[in-house]
This record gives sequence, structure tokens and C-alpha cells, in this order.
Amino acid sequence: MKAAFKGPNGISFKDVGTRALKPDEIRLKVNACGICGTDLHSDPGNKNESRFGHEMAGTILELGSAVKNLSVGQKVAIDSSSACGHCSQCKNGQQELCTNVQCIFTNMQLGFAEEIVAPAISAVPFSGISDAVASLQEPLGVSIDMVRLTDIGLNSNVLLMGAGPIGLMAVALAKRQGARKIFVCQRKRRKARCQIALDWGADAIIDPEELEKYDFKCDINRIMVTSAPDTIGTAAKIACKGGIITFIGLGFGEKEKISLEGNAFHFKKLQLRASFASPAMFGPMAIEYLEKKIIDGERLISHTYPLADLAKGMETAAKDLDAVKVVINC
Repeated sequence: MKAAFKGPNGISFKDVGTRALKPDEIRLKVNACGICGTDLHSDPGNKNESRFGHEMAGTILELGSAVKNLSVGQKVAIDSSSACGHCSQCKNGQQELCTNVQCIFTNMQLGFAEEIVAPAISAVPFSGISDAVASLQEPLGVSIDMVRLTDIGLNSNVLLMGAGPIGLMAVALAKRQGARKIFVCQRKRRKARCQIALDWGADAIIDPEELEKYDFKCDINRIMVTSAPDTIGTAAKIACKGGIITFIGLGFGEKEKISLEGNAFHFKKLQLRASFASPAMFGPMAIEYLEKKIIDGERLISHTYPLADLAKGMETAAKDLDAVKVVINC
């Protein structure tokens, strides 16, 4: 079975063995796996080669002996991680704080491969949409969680910083929540992303160099940050009194650091909330939104490549200004 590995010397393919399933696992034929921003940005301190890819959908090939609610041949998307349902946090109604997360990263059975083994609890069935669209389930779940944490409502004036696929879906969701105004900070040379943002509810696109001096003509009380953590300080300067800032972005080195004016943050009574998809949340809701075209998944997918051309797909995702979401057909 062929699987892709990423390391300091780029991407390589290897034949890897398959193992017997544990009772609570499934074997999946991976049909599609999306390229996430985290796949593009490697930790410079990591010199090891490893499998990668976590936004996947495919067809069940085999069931573990204890799996009863799924069937061979069924189409499913895979959550990158799932709450166990048994720990004290889960039983206290706080699944997002699960202490025994069931995760595909545990055994590094990751998605740029012909097959994977995954926890059965992470499978989310779908129908009526393509595998490529279904692979958006994982990032859409992140968008849903970020919008939830941002507490967007009818009186919200929203700023999104970073209009990647997760941010664009968050724009559509914020509009659906009834946000009064939505502004998107994104480099205008990314014309495809800017146009989707406008079509999905944004009132204006702001270039990052213009952000701190931009006249919003309203108080910005909700900010969603999908750019690197070092931009959160700018978000705190823009947010009005009582504002909520959420973020999901990662960074390394200096981009990992958050610099805040503590007194101003305190006097404005700001809140900073982190969204992290471990465990992933809202998978069935994400699939429903894609099936009902509440989120137009086809609109987001700008490029597709076969698994053999994964390196080309990665280059497109990183450098092509017209790229929005790149999906690999495995």
C-alpha cells in the first residue's frame, strides 16, 4: 500500500504494510484528502520524515469486530480526532475537553495514502456529494467551532483575518448567524479568495497593510483570526470594548508569539479564545451543511491532483494565487 511521507528533503512515497484492525477500528480506502495550511508549514525544528494529511473521505473496506453502526462499502469522512465519550469530561458534557481523544495521529495513519486505519468513532457517513467535497467536513467543523466560540449574533460587526478555506466558510456561517457587518483582511492579489468572501457575505476586503488605519465606520466587536498568532496583537488593537477574539492559526519561531498591550486588553474587557480541533467537533453538522449546499463545497475546490502529483498539489496550494482549496484524489 502506497503512502506519502514529508520530510526535510521533500515528499516521497513508500510501500507500507497494513496491520490487523483492532475491534473498534475501520480500514478506509482514501478517495480524497484536502491539503491543509498546516501541511504546507513544517515545524523547522522537526527533522524527521512522517506521513501527513488529515482532511479525508473515502470508502470503508473492513470493519473491526466491535463496529456495529457502519458497513463495508459505506462512504464516510474522517474526523482527525474524536471525543471518547467515556472520560469524566465527556460524561460531564464537556466533550471538547476530552482527556482520551481518539486520534488518527496516534498511529500516524494519515490521509495522503491509498488506505488508512482509523477509529470507527471518527467516521461520519455522507451521501449525495463527492468525496472531494466530503473531505471539507474536517475544516468546516473547525469553522463551525470558531464561529460558535466567537459568539456571533445580530449585533455583531465581524472582522476575519485570513481568508483561507476555513476563514471563507466562517464568513458564510457568520452571515447566516445574522452578523451586521463582515470585513475580511486578505491580500487582494488572492482574487479568487476575495471574490468568494464577497459572494458569501463580506462587506469589504482590506489588505493587511491597510488594516490598522482602516476606517470601519462601526465598532468591531468580533474578530476571527486564522492567520499566524503574531497577528493577534493587531486584532486586540482593533477590537472595541467587550470584543471577543478567536483564533486557530499556527506559527513557528517569531510568528508563534503573541504580543499584547496588557493594560489596554484589560481596560477594554477583551476576551481571547482558542479553537483547536482536538477533538474535532460538529462533523455531522458539517456534512449536513455540505449536503444541503449551505456551504458550497464545489466553489471552494480550485484544484485537484492525483496522489502521484501530491508535490505539485502542495506547490499549487502554497504559491498559486488562484488556489483556494487543493484536494488530492488518492
